[in-house]
Amino acid sequence: MTTSNLVREIVRLINEQVLQSTDDVEAVLSFDDRTVPQPVDKIYFAFLIGQDKVSLLEDSTQNACQLTQLTISMNCYAPPGENAIEIASQAEAVLDKVNEHYSGIMQGYEIGSAALDDYLKALKVPCSMFFRFEQCPAFQISGSVILPFADFFCKTHVLDGSVHLTVSEREKLNEPFVTGSYVGLGAYNPVTVPLSFAPRLVLIFPQDAAFAALDSTHNTLLWRAAAAAANMTDSTITLLQTGFRVTQPDTIPFDGSIRSLNETNRVYCYAAFR
Repeated sequence: MTTSNLVREIVRLINEQVLQSTDDVEAVLSFDDRTVPQPVDKIYFAFLIGQDKVSLLEDSTQNACQLTQLTISMNCYAPPGENAIEIASQAEAVLDKVNEHYSGIMQGYEIGSAALDDYLKALKVPCSMFFRFEQCPAFQISGSVILPFADFFCKTHVLDGSVHLTVSEREKLNEPFVTGSYVGLGAYNPVTVPLSFAPRLVLIFPQDAAFAALDSTHNTLLWRAAAAAANMTDSTITLLQTGFRVTQPDTIPFDGSIRSLNETNRVYCYAAFR
């Protein structure tokens, strides 16, 4: 989206959702003889097309989206007999609505001091709106020349999952797995380990103990380490949407061994992969 299209959206928003059927106030794309009479006969919110300011908040590269700040300027014009304080208050109410509508990308606004414009014979209150968003350098004139950042307001493209990583995908790259521990509760008390995601793979092993041990009393081999993966059934580890659950079998399988992942008071470590 070009910045001029963003301004058009804001003008439409102000006229349709803020001013509605008000006859003595209007938002326009620019201030000239074709759109606004001189001297002015009512209050106009006129945008200064071409005077927007764009600055990068990160180092510029040709291969990555950049965090960008955009400033859009607007003047509030009113007949010279109007009250400057009331005009500034009305401008603030309008900008509050714009700020609310673009809460995801708009960082706020600023209202300057009212002054009399002798040439236009109008009371002028300058305003600035501040936006912050990701700017994508994928728009190019050629393979090496990037269009000016001011030419594009890139939101839809950034949300394209086939081109850009989603939040969950970035989390997988930045922190592919988490580690922790839990204390066993015994055969009849499953342990549920909470996580902020649905694990695709969980590895479990005992802390300060061998992975396997012989229970001489029952002549049983105890396996204290195990793994479970998504879409694979497991009798002792159950993967959940927000973590995993570990149970302790209370009978000995026919092969004379048992996965012992929940012995009473034993500490187990785990690694859970996103």
